[in-house]
Amino acid sequence: MKFCKLFPFLRNIFCGKRRVQPRAAADDFEIAYNRQRQQREAAVDRILDKISAKGTGSLTKKEREILNRR
Repeated sequence: MKFCKLFPFLRNIFCGKRRVQPRAAADDFEIAYNRQRQQREAAVDRILDKISAKGTGSLTKKEREILNRR
């Protein structure tokens, strides 16, 4: 135990209980990733609907970039 008091930065490694990262952080990341993915897919769907209605000439530069990234 003296070792843990002399070197507090090593306390979590060698002394006492180890802390486990909560699963909630990973779940939050997954939820955010899925939300962003759905938003990207919705944007692509809107662009494809626009192409079917008005043709490719009606696309803006930003819309073309979005499709090129896909």
